[in-house]
Amino acid sequence: MSDAVLTNEQALKLLHELSANDGFRTRFEEKPAAALVELGVPANTVVNLDAACLAPMRLAGKDQFKKAHTEFRSAGAEACLSMVTPQLRLDSRGKKKK
Repeated sequence: MSDAVLTNEQALKLLHELSANDGFRTRFEEKPAAALVELGVPANTVVNLDAACLAPMRLAGKDQFKKAHTEFRSAGAEACLSMVTPQLRLDSRGKKKK
């Protein structure tokens, strides 16, 4: 069973290339695994991806990938902005409890 996934950075880079780079799109359609390695995804990750993701395919239009890139990037930014960082308050006055 394959359990490898792309990092957010790798996914954003992939979506960008599929939205803008005709040469990369052609290589990805023909040999997705080789294109992912070309993109900088470690070979160990690529071989452990779901086999269905690595089969030759016909891609959607570049505009669909551009939209997906924008939505994915926005979702990541929203998640980071909505994080509430826990704060710890220490009483440094040295009071003793009774």
